Amino acid sequence: MRTFYIFNINKSFYNLMKNNPHHLFRAMEDIHNFDKNDVDMAYDLFLQIVSPFDKSKINNKIFGESKDNDFYSKFHNVHRIQNKYIPEDSMLVVNKAFLLLESNVLKPSFLTELKEYKNLFVCDFKNKDYFWLNELVCL
Repeated sequence: MRTFYIFNINKSFYNLMKNNPHHLFRAMEDIHNFDKNDVDMAYDLFLQIVSPFDKSKINNKIFGESKDNDFYSKFHNVHRIQNKYIPEDSMLVVNKAFLLLESNVLKPSFLTELKEYKNLFVCDFKNKDYFWLNELVCL
């Protein structure tokens, strides 16, 4: 199971880091691994890098594109695809600060529905994997 954190990088940071995703990943990883005593500092740094998501817009977009899929379900801010034929089991949780995507496949279906957003940076901290969503090939 892979766990992807999807961040909406603000425009100035995107322009600064679009050609250096490794440095952005390291910064996000440092924030992710901050000690509990340094939460305030991590939060301030996080706010400088990311822009908040419009939860209702993201929820409506995903629902609109997936509602006819027999393998799709939604409950509040949680979207799920359970396709036994591929097989894919993916869950996307929409938060204001980030999107959390858990999946058993490398390219979950939800990434296709989010590809139009230019500044989305995807991190898998456990596997040290990261990429700009709009640069992912073969969505």
